[in-house]
Amino acid sequence: MNFKEFINKLQNLPDKQKKIILWTIVAVLGITMGYFWIQSAMNSLSKIGNSIGQIQLPDIQTPGVDILQTTTPTNK
Repeated sequence: MNFKEFINKLQNLPDKQKKIILWTIVAVLGITMGYFWIQSAMNSLSKIGNSIGQIQLPDIQTPGVDILQTTTPTNK
């Protein structure tokens, strides 16, 4: 069967069957695209996770400060 005969056969189907075929194709394409989108998102998130794990924050040296203890007078 050549392509032209196949198209003519599809054109002669009732509207209900045409809609079923159309939505089946849309669903299959949607599922396929969703799968690849999820794979891409997972790959990107894993790269971000690896990058965050490699960040080295600088050590900040704070000078030691002696705080004098003060007493507050109490009124009796």
